[in-house]
Amino acid sequence: MKTLKDKTAVVTGAGSGLGRSIALALAEAGTNVVVADIQSETAEAVAREACSRGVRALAVTCDVSDRASVASLADKAYAEFGAVDILCNNAGISWRPYRSILDTKLDDWKFILGINLWGVLHGLDAFVPRMRRQEGEKHIVNMGSLAGIFPHEAHAPYSASKAAVVNLSEVIARELAPHNFGVTIVCPGAVKTNLGENTVRLRGEASAADDRQFEPVDTPMMERMASFALPSAEPVGVMVRNAILDNTMYLHTNSVPSDLVAERVHILFGPSTVGRTS
Repeated sequence: MKTLKDKTAVVTGAGSGLGRSIALALAEAGTNVVVADIQSETAEAVAREACSRGVRALAVTCDVSDRASVASLADKAYAEFGAVDILCNNAGISWRPYRSILDTKLDDWKFILGINLWGVLHGLDAFVPRMRRQEGEKHIVNMGSLAGIFPHEAHAPYSASKAAVVNLSEVIARELAPHNFGVTIVCPGAVKTNLGENTVRLRGEASAADDRQFEPVDTPMMERMASFALPSAEPVGVMVRNAILDNTMYLHTNSVPSDLVAERVHILFGPSTVGRTS
């Protein structure tokens, strides 16, 4: 996008962590912000922070796993601002405790996919048709993860959900480009946020009542990611803001060591394929 000033952005999961960082970085660039979060108090607090940067902001309580809630978010955003230029499908969860597929229930899959994947799909369904009818540039930011590229042991549902978001985003980037949309796939590595605490809170009583004993699982990929973690979410908002301005398709918030990339190539294709052109 050529400019962010006087544009309007909707950011889900914006009450804390990466979403808050993105919302405030956009506000600093003159973008009006719809701060959506399942926790109304945190959404309102971030909206106030955005307003202190000289823009308009609207706090909306939204559960992205609920299609009707996201449709209501779209209605409120358009009623307040008349247009949405940037959609940031950021809301997501992890899961706790980490565990093997052998200790995973179907409800675990439904919980994580319901937010991490269906939350993105609900956002696209509610906003893209309206955004398409608008003149000018539009941009979609979908929150993937390095775990969607380098799958984490003991974290299969999360890795699978983020791999789906990455693949989906690659497809829609091509499909929506003729309609004046840019798409950015954000793939954070380890970043210190309250994601784990939020996940436990959202599971609520179901999590507290889960007294299963889980077999230990080695987590070498997770440990490797932790070795080059970001100490806070603060820099990520500026990274995302710049990616929107530059129409960057892939944004890795953490520097990925080259040997990790080579290792993935070996895992996927075997060493005999490296360097082949046919």
